[in-house]
Amino acid sequence: MSRPALHLLARRLRSIAFVATGNTGRRRIPPSEYAVLEDVALHPGSSIRDITERTAITQSLVSRIVARFREQQLLTTAPDPDDGRHVLVTVEPGVTEDVFRARGRAPIDHALGSELPHLSPDRRRRLIELLDELANLIDVPGPTADPGAMRTGQARGIRKDTILPSTTIT
Repeated sequence: MSRPALHLLARRLRSIAFVATGNTGRRRIPPSEYAVLEDVALHPGSSIRDITERTAITQSLVSRIVARFREQQLLTTAPDPDDGRHVLVTVEPGVTEDVFRARGRAPIDHALGSELPHLSPDRRRRLIELLDELANLIDVPGPTADPGAMRTGQARGIRKDTILPSTTIT
């Protein structure tokens, strides 16, 4: 696969993810804000530097996003006990359960149908299997395509007290 094709694939997958999680229309948050919120939810107690390294977003933008989300009471910050010059960022407790959990477990079949209407139901099921296989190969945490795992909340090592990736705020 060429680099341009990889970028186009990533863009298409992001579009599907936004439709699947409801991050569309006027309530859509920008990808950089989405990435920061998602990263902090998956890695509570992270420093700005850690978030910057994992998301590949500039430190100044991460700091502005964290400040804005702190004002909106979505994130909290606390001094780093090991280095008082830094802060550790965590998702507010109520945000995890109330905002993220249900959307993170929504099936993506509807989003695939919306974004790729030319695919038959069989091809959509196959695509879901391939996406799940890809996620396993590149060690992406999150729920599997296994409906049983989705119903029980058992999804490739995600703890019940953490959010699932590809979620959003509405």
